[in-house]
Parts: sequence; C-alpha cells; structure tokens
Amino acid sequence: MSKKGKHSKEEKSKLKIDSKVLKIGLSICVIIAIGIGIYSYIMRNKEEVNKQAKEQKEEESLEVASIEETIIEETIDSNIENLINQIMTENNLNENNFFFFFYNIEEKKYYFYNENTYFTAASTIKVPVAMLYYDKIADGELNLSDTLIYNSDDYEAGDGSTAADYSVGERIPISYLLEQTIVNSDNTALNILVNSIGYQNCKEELTKYSDIELMEEFYSSNVANVSYYYDVLQYLYQNADKYSELIEYMKISSGGGYLKANLPQYEVAHKYGSYDGYVHDYGIIYGQNTYLIGVFTNGIANASDLIADIGEQVVTCVEAKELEKTNETENSTNSVETTDTNMANTLEIQESDNMNITEEVE
Repeated sequence: MSKKGKHSKEEKSKLKIDSKVLKIGLSICVIIAIGIGIYSYIMRNKEEVNKQAKEQKEEESLEVASIEETIIEETIDSNIENLINQIMTENNLNENNFFFFFYNIEEKKYYFYNENTYFTAASTIKVPVAMLYYDKIADGELNLSDTLIYNSDDYEAGDGSTAADYSVGERIPISYLLEQTIVNSDNTALNILVNSIGYQNCKEELTKYSDIELMEEFYSSNVANVSYYYDVLQYLYQNADKYSELIEYMKISSGGGYLKANLPQYEVAHKYGSYDGYVHDYGIIYGQNTYLIGVFTNGIANASDLIADIGEQVVTCVEAKELEKTNETENSTNSVETTDTNMANTLEIQESDNMNITEEVE
C-alpha cells in the first residue's frame, strides 16, 4: 500500500474524530447557551416578581402614610364628643355647671366643651404655681434646698401638714412646700409659695403657660377656664424633663381618687380641686396613648364620682377605637405577607419548570 493511501486513511480517521469533537463542542455550547438563556429568564422573572412586590409594598406604605398624615392633623374626636353629650344628658350637665377638655397626644384628636367660661379654680391652680418654682430652679434662681419664711397670713385651713410641722416665723425648704402643695393639696404651703413671689407678680407669671388672652378677673382672683388649663398641661407634658418631680408628685396626689379612682391600671398624673361647690380634676393619663383630660364642675352632687366615671368612660372609648385600628393594621400586614408568599411560591414553580426544561435539553 502506498504512503499516500495510508495517510489518506489516517487523515480521514482524524477528520472523523475532529468532527465528533466539534459536534460535542457545539452541543456543549448549545446547552450552555440554553442554560444561560434559562438562567436569564429566571432572573428576569425573579426581578419582575421582586419589583412587583416592592411596588406593592411602596403603594401600601404610601396608603398607610396617607392615613397617618390624616391622623396627624388635629381633628375633633367625634367619639368623645358623642360620649360627653350622652353623659351630659344623663347627668343634667350644661354650660353653667360643666367644663371639659380631652386631647389624645399621639393621635392629635381633641374635644373641648365650654372652654372659654371662667370658673373658680380652687386647688387646680397649684400645678402652674409649682411649675413657676421648678422654672426658677432650672434657671438657677433658686434651689430646692432654699427656704421661705412662714408668715401668719400664709395660714389657711385644709389638708397637709405644713401648719403642724412648722410654726409661724420659721423658714421652710422649698422642696417640702412643693411636695405638700401637690401631694397633700396643702393650702398653707401654696400661700407661702405665692406670697414669696407676690400675689400680683405670681398671677402675671402664670400667664406664660398659655397663649390665650385672659380676662382681668384672672389677675385679681382665683379663676381660670378650660383653655388655660389645657395649655398648662400641654406645657407640662412638653417639658416633662424639667417637671419630672412635679409629675411624680401628681401621680400620687388625691389618694387614688377622682380621675384615678376607676383607672387603677394606669398611671395618672393629676391635680384635683374643691371649693364652695366647685369640684375639679385634670391631668395626664398614660394609657395605650397619652391623654390630657380635664373635668370641671359646679354644684354637682357626687362630683368626684362623676369625674371618676367620666375618666373611665373616656379612656375605655378611646382605647376601644385604638384596638380596632391596631387590628386593621395587623390584617393589612397579614395581607401583604400572604401576597409575598404567593409571589414566592409562583417563582419557585417557574424555577422548577425551567429546571425540567434544562434536563430535557441535556
């Protein structure tokens, strides 16, 4: 056999091998290309699903934000308005004998009744007077350990132990006077605090806690209105760090009566007042949210019980509505989670189908 024939067979054999290698290479390339295509398809689908989920969450977040923005706007609490109207009807209350305010700090919902009518303030004035002293202490003008003189005209009958613990002419620590004024509603302690500043100067300084224009009688006698006391509580709450001791005293005042009586499960920082038929209480209730509330009455039988009932009914009404809102939010969250789960399941099914296609190609 010639060399030429021998080489031809070898070359043919080599060509056949090269052809097989080429086919195998092409098959591999095709499989790789298909795999890349499938992978790209899966990733595109995954990105699309994630994008849809993200867009849906953003839409729902915008809806929630829109709802929250609506709540943030200060609005009348119609539920409290209806409740107070019902209570007034049941107890023969009217603009001559009843004054009220309510404010939900977090929800910014409020309801005021008869807010501009003046009434005898009784011991409710003791809170802003105490605030004046805590202001002076914070500004460095006074110290809690400083003492004030007890003069004979400071004495006034009532609760508290100032007159029993000290004699006229003695000096009494400001810390003691503030505690007695708020915790025990001590009239003698209050008079020492007021007279040390000067009655007229004290009344003028008390105006700084409110932006309302106060009538002349406010400066000459112990009268106020709902609008003033609402502003006082707002100021107290917004500057709670400065008045922390005062707030703690308010939490233990009244021996658990008035607004606190029917709300033993809550902290209530409040101050009651009672004089010549006027019976009042106002303060901060720390519930699911924080509530500012004031109930002021004139000539009402069993007024302290009425105040306790109103406090309880107001909190019950508000927190029932807040529970409904919480449940709605949870249901909305569960709906979003269900949607995400369904999308994830859809993606898993698509990935499974694509894997089957790849196996068939191989």
